[in-house]
Amino acid sequence: MYSMKTRRDVQALIFDEVGGKKKVFLIKFYDPTKQRHTWRLVKGGVEKGETDEEALKREILEEVTLKDVKILEKVYSYEFTFKDTQHSVSSYFVKGNINEKPKLNWDGDREIVDFSWISPEEAVKLLFWDNEKYVVRLLK
Repeated sequence: MYSMKTRRDVQALIFDEVGGKKKVFLIKFYDPTKQRHTWRLVKGGVEKGETDEEALKREILEEVTLKDVKILEKVYSYEFTFKDTQHSVSSYFVKGNINEKPKLNWDGDREIVDFSWISPEEAVKLLFWDNEKYVVRLLK
């Protein structure tokens, strides 16, 4: 009997407020297998023994080196299957600092090539995945 692997993931909607307007933090990947650029939220796997909060902080630090972050609340969950793995994703609002300068790192086989702090409306237009667009729309 075939058994599908399962993986817990956490996703961060990092945002800050400037002049009374919210800005969200997106990262841009280059995916060589699909030969395209994709805008995304910061996301990664929860390692054995980690809480969601610990995993979020680690992923944010590994991918974009942001340290001045505060995890506020879990706002959404969704699941998807990719390459025989069932992913269970928990999305969190994370307060960031727009003045902190990120350093972009590799994420597995995809290179993070850019970042942007933009309005939620612009973020929804740029994001590739519907579940990520939905999380941005929850930010009021």
